[in-house]
Amino acid sequence: MKNIVVTGANKGLGLEFTRQLSKDNHVIATARNISSEHELHSLPNVKIKKLDLLSDATIDQFVEDISDTPIDILINNAGIFHEKQFEGLDPNIWLDEMKINALSPISLTHKLMKNLQAGSSKKVIFLSSQMGSIDDNYSGGYYFYRSSKAALNASAMSLSIDWKDQNIAVLMIHPGWVRTEMGTSKAKLSIEESVTGMLNVIENFTIEQTGAFLNYAGQKLEW
Repeated sequence: MKNIVVTGANKGLGLEFTRQLSKDNHVIATARNISSEHELHSLPNVKIKKLDLLSDATIDQFVEDISDTPIDILINNAGIFHEKQFEGLDPNIWLDEMKINALSPISLTHKLMKNLQAGSSKKVIFLSSQMGSIDDNYSGGYYFYRSSKAALNASAMSLSIDWKDQNIAVLMIHPGWVRTEMGTSKAKLSIEESVTGMLNVIENFTIEQTGAFLNYAGQKLEW
């Protein structure tokens, strides 16, 4: 059984990742609030850990808690999306979104390098978005989210280059337009369909593809 870390695992895509992966793997699932009411507690082979990407202290505590655990696959799923545009583009809200969606996932991954080196699969997954593509931006708006995901992609690309000699493969993946709290009920894909597709892409992803930006069906996306 593989050891897999899923961040932001208490709802949406993170919960579905954990549900599907926990059938045949050991999953460390993280959430800002680890209340006993979470569905996570009913899943097999799951350890739940507190992790708040706005808190450097909880990031460091999480890294310390699992310091002796090899990680085969790290799924950086946790993220935030402000649907409305704020008057004056409030820089504090913008900075929080940048920290949660870009800075902290990269920082966390760096701090877990030894865990990944000790794993067998050696895969790092960043849940990105097609909205992070500058080439694909035809509608404008969503300054916070677009810029945070573009920053994530740029940093993850550098990570893929820096860690290739460690045989650690880095993938940025777009889940598609999914019926989640973020995607709304109008979205085309169910959560289960999206996660099933992404897990198939992750399973077949190799070090030769490191640095790729793909969607849930394995199709290459423009930057």
